[in-house]
Formats: sequence, C-alpha cells, structure tokens
Amino acid sequence: MKNKTKQLLAYLIQNYPRIPITSLMKLSYIVDLVSINQKRNQISDFEYKRYKYGPFDNKIYLYLKDLLKKKAISEDATFSQTGDEYIIYLFNEKKEFAFDKLSNNEKDIINEVLEGLRGYGAKALVELAYKTKPMKKIGAKIGNNKGLNQKLDLRTR
Repeated sequence: MKNKTKQLLAYLIQNYPRIPITSLMKLSYIVDLVSINQKRNQISDFEYKRYKYGPFDNKIYLYLKDLLKKKAISEDATFSQTGDEYIIYLFNEKKEFAFDKLSNNEKDIINEVLEGLRGYGAKALVELAYKTKPMKKIGAKIGNNKGLNQKLDLRTR
C-alpha cells in the first residue's frame, strides 16, 4: 500500500505543479474521501489525524523523502506573499516513473478531484478540509483545538 501512496503523491505532484506539502496532504485527504464516497476503498494508506491545519499524517515526510531519493520529484524553495519561505514539490519529467499501482478508476477519481480544485491554494484546501464530515464530526474548526491529534473516520456519513 505504501508504494501506491507514493504513486498517488507523485501523480498529484505531476498534475498540480509547484505544490506545497499542505496542499499535497489536503488533496490526498480529499481524494481518499471521494474514493470512499464512491463506495471504493481509500487510495492511500494515510491515517489522517486532525492537526492545526487540518487532516495530516506524518508518513508523508517519509514518502516524499523516498521519492526525492529516487529522483522522481525535486523540491524548491519559494516565498509566500508575506515573505515566508516554504518548500514546493516538482515532478521530474525526465525520470521514468510507473503509476502501475493506481488503477484507471483511481486515476479517474484523482483527476476528478484535481479538475474540481484546480487553482485552489493551500489556504483554500485547508478551509475545504475543515468543511468535510470527518472534521465536523469531531467539532474541528479553524482556530479551535477540538479533536486535535484525533484519528479521523473517513467513513463518517
């Protein structure tokens, strides 16, 4: 499953250029929610917990590190409008990379999410994540600490 999650991350990076980790995490979460909502399984192996900026799993750091080591992706520094430096991820088009663990149905779900959220920045994705049922169920709102570090149930209806 971890190889599939790495492929999901690489696919998101390839199709959502110059993406920061916050956006990667929220898109993974939304893709997993949509997949479950369509009576399918979660695509990633992330176990989302409620953190300050919404759903998060520390495993993303290990997966990104591995993708960087394999030169499937690269990272670059950029600056926010307030002058804060942050890292963005780029897909290495010159490197052969297989997406063989992702089925066509799963790619369709990912593409549907990407198309629907094209142009959303990290802030908008965080706001969207907070409006989802798993976040609402634990009382999580931007600015409060309800359910902090609590595992999210993606099958919440």
